[in-house]
Amino acid sequence: MWQRKNSAKAICIMEQEGFIRRPGDIRLLFVYLFVLLLVFSSHGVGKVGYGIHVTVNDSNASTSWERSHSTTVIEFNSVSSCKGTGNSSKYIKIDGLAGVGLLENTHTNMGRLQEERLLTAGSAVNYILIDENVSNNSNMYSVIINESMPSYLLSIEDIMYRGDGIHKRNSYTNNNDKIMTGFQAKRFSESLAYVARYRNALIMADVTPTKIVEFDGENYSSTIQMESSSDIYSGFEFRSSEEFIEEDYIGSFNLAKRISKEHVFQKRDYEDLDSLPALCSDEYAYLDHSLQAARFFLCRSALNNSNMNLTDGED
Repeated sequence: MWQRKNSAKAICIMEQEGFIRRPGDIRLLFVYLFVLLLVFSSHGVGKVGYGIHVTVNDSNASTSWERSHSTTVIEFNSVSSCKGTGNSSKYIKIDGLAGVGLLENTHTNMGRLQEERLLTAGSAVNYILIDENVSNNSNMYSVIINESMPSYLLSIEDIMYRGDGIHKRNSYTNNNDKIMTGFQAKRFSESLAYVARYRNALIMADVTPTKIVEFDGENYSSTIQMESSSDIYSGFEFRSSEEFIEEDYIGSFNLAKRISKEHVFQKRDYEDLDSLPALCSDEYAYLDHSLQAARFFLCRSALNNSNMNLTDGED
């Protein structure tokens, strides 16, 4: 069965470009006094995917199973630079890209803020193949789902703050993997690079009134590399179906972290990636040279030695 605020003096520069391959509802709203709202939303329009909900029962038992996955076909690039003194708020949200997403919420009280940001994301759909079967007596439902929704997200950020206080919380999601960071400080700096890829999946399930036999084979990967300095609170958390890390630091701490996670069930189909842009582009030549070099180094470092082969398409 288918169930198919206050005053601030600042210099803020932003360049953005987007290419929407299918009709969709994508809202971009930028308001400065150090306020940045970036919202990707899709109310069903322009979304591509599937949803299955099935219940199998007999006179003695009943079992339900469901699976859904979808994306919005887009390409998006944003470069921003902010420097000034005052109060600021920033909210960034990206979701609906085959399970890949980002959420950031930052607020600063009166102080000096300098920030450089590169954000790029995209998704496509190659195919979604679904083969369903029901036994003659209707006591077993079987399905094979073969999907290819190549999607990516790259976020690179350099920030420095001195003032009355900053509160910053970020979360990065790639399907079952989630990374969260949190900071509170009066003196704060952070350099962070995060890259996520989702490629394809093969899902198989047999559902009977008494049990479910399921295989989930997915190809996706994430890498985060960060360095931070905070004088009040620093927090880091990583969650997946197999691992869990939670760290809290109260006081003045410098952190340096690099975490990579890759899910592989078969030889990957690199044709999925042919149409996606290079993640470590050096095309932003108008930026300050030192910041441009730092961004490029962070990006390449985050990708190198991760076994993800994101930039060259080779095993």
